[in-house]
Amino acid sequence: MDDQVKNRIYNEIGLELELFLLDENDVILEPMTYGFPSDEMGFLVEIRSEHSNNPHDVIRSLSILETINELKASDMGFKLICTDSKKVTPQFIDYITRKYHHAQFPNYTMNIYNHHESHHTGFKDGRATAGLHVHFSRRKINGIESTLVKLPTLEIVSKMDKKFRIYIAEVNRIPGEYENKIHGFEYRSLPATSPIEEVVVNALKILEEIEWNVLQM
Repeated sequence: MDDQVKNRIYNEIGLELELFLLDENDVILEPMTYGFPSDEMGFLVEIRSEHSNNPHDVIRSLSILETINELKASDMGFKLICTDSKKVTPQFIDYITRKYHHAQFPNYTMNIYNHHESHHTGFKDGRATAGLHVHFSRRKINGIESTLVKLPTLEIVSKMDKKFRIYIAEVNRIPGEYENKIHGFEYRSLPATSPIEEVVVNALKILEEIEWNVLQM
């Protein structure tokens, strides 16, 4: 068997989209109360795409889940909204923080620029925020064995910041934010309103460019 076939590299990404569930008066609802997928913050619906090296699979899987949850929300008389943030009261922040034990969250968020702020709890400047997180991973396939390959995280984060700096800056997201994961890492600086197709195509392109540069060294 050819070495190139035996040691095949797979660059994969996945998306995690945060959305707001609102009632008829545009009040933020707690998704878990109504059976929607939610994260530990307590006030956001969270949907996850497939992890794939095929951009169409990533985009399609996320779109299907978003549509399913939109229809569910509509049937219940609610709305599922994609926006970067919503203004909230100090009382709402205190209620959510206490109920969902935000003080007990371990903060694994890191920043390549050493910013002290983060989107760790989802609250920033009196607003509840929603992001589009991008999961990066690379696997080497040798026969039936699959091995995770360490990624140049700081380089990828920097390239994502530069590519999407306009989307990050226009809604005051924090650049350079990421979190290490078992599969690789998660880029956390994009707002939920980022264009999905553009993000997917360029994230995979960045991975492929970095792989090519390594192979040429």
